[in-house]
Amino acid sequence: MRHRHSFAMRQGQGGYILALSIAVLALMLVGATYIGQRMSLALKLAQAEQQRANDDRALESARARVLFLLASVPRSRFGLGSGPQAVALDGRYYRFGDEALVSLQDARGLFGINAFGLTGVGRQGIERLLGAYGLDAPTISRLTDTLLDYRDTDELRRLNGAESEDYLAAAGGDRPRNADLLTPNELSRVLGWQEQARLWEEDPITDHLHILSRNAFNPNTAGWRALAALSGLTPEIAQGLVRSRRSGEMPDISRMAFTGVIGDPFGSNAMVSLFPGETIIVTLRPAAGNWGHRMAVTHTPHGARAPWRIQYVQRVSLPPLEGERKSLPPLPEPGTLRDFGVKEQIQLPF
Repeated sequence: MRHRHSFAMRQGQGGYILALSIAVLALMLVGATYIGQRMSLALKLAQAEQQRANDDRALESARARVLFLLASVPRSRFGLGSGPQAVALDGRYYRFGDEALVSLQDARGLFGINAFGLTGVGRQGIERLLGAYGLDAPTISRLTDTLLDYRDTDELRRLNGAESEDYLAAAGGDRPRNADLLTPNELSRVLGWQEQARLWEEDPITDHLHILSRNAFNPNTAGWRALAALSGLTPEIAQGLVRSRRSGEMPDISRMAFTGVIGDPFGSNAMVSLFPGETIIVTLRPAAGNWGHRMAVTHTPHGARAPWRIQYVQRVSLPPLEGERKSLPPLPEPGTLRDFGVKEQIQLPF
């Protein structure tokens, strides 16, 4: 009897030990899984940090090269430098080594959001630019009115516009600046603009704007949207002209875009200029990323403190590249754009 009781106790203890062992193993497995996940996450974070450091180093190197080129290489109607080796200033990308891409855009090839008055040509240009995004007439009228109310200095509301009380009633409560925009991205603060997805998705409207007060326009460095807005051409014709210019078939499209004499300061095309301006919009992006840094670099050839001024720097989201990165031309070396052995080369003020 005692033997049976002892055997039953041993069986019970054995079952308890087995259950405890299974529980301990399960806890060890959970712990190992948790530690493995934490190590995997830490590894990914370390790799991301390493990639970020590499991207920052590549962008800083590209930035230094671009500033040197802009400060030392004369400009021409061909771009930065002269002849076929010149760096185009129409926003196309160049490879800087294997880690970064560089884009240079002449500000004269963009639509000047602050360059025109609040009526007449200025309003027509804004409406044409919005029309290039396929917006309907009521939406175009409303967005134009709210932008003009944002820029003017009074509290008088246009028919479809918005003033301070409208901003305070809306979510966020930002007031209109009642002055010129400080950066192109400030458009997102204008009431109603942020809600128009077409303006911000694949080809954001901010890629076609500058904030300078000058209204000179260079059709040979413009994208098709700015060209349509400032010339009155249809989007289809503007796209065709830009394609012809980029392919080299028609390097100068000014006479196709504007009728009359080009270069006459007193003519109907007084705003048209075929020479790059003093401000270049520089976009630097990692070779494998869909983001980058954008800055507006203005040359000050008569400045006492510096040869250039950076007006703003922004981190921007960028659409995927069209085509293969390897097919892009490399950013030329400074020596191929200028003979540094020749002294006293004159760079005309812009």
